Amino acid sequence: MDPRKRMPLGTHDNQPPLIMVADRDPLERAELKAVLKLKGFRVIEAAQGPQALALAMDYRPDLLVLDLKLPKLRSSEAIWLIRREPTLRKMPIIAVSNNGNGKFPLDSRTVHAERPIEYTHLDSLLTRFLKEPLLLSAFD
Repeated sequence: MDPRKRMPLGTHDNQPPLIMVADRDPLERAELKAVLKLKGFRVIEAAQGPQALALAMDYRPDLLVLDLKLPKLRSSEAIWLIRREPTLRKMPIIAVSNNGNGKFPLDSRTVHAERPIEYTHLDSLLTRFLKEPLLLSAFD
């Protein structure tokens, strides 16, 4: 199936969950992508807010790791736009920042994580939201 075909969350033909990493820092993005791939997830990435929204609409990831300081779109606006889209409304979001939880409303599908994300904390969030057993990585 074409991964760009619009589909509801969780319908990726028995493939591993698809996670989008949206982060302004290319090194942070690359490290998180590598860790997630080692754990068996499929990963797409974005460096700016509008790109993240477009990819989310096209690919329908199962989870979004969102840098709260992503360029060209405020994090609160990005979360609001995602929650308005019927096929993305239930997508879990791990909102990442350097300090504090930012000034945006948290909901049951949005959690905050401090940067850098500790891998044990990341594992617990992935397990919570994706309800799948995770592989151990060299980073744990």
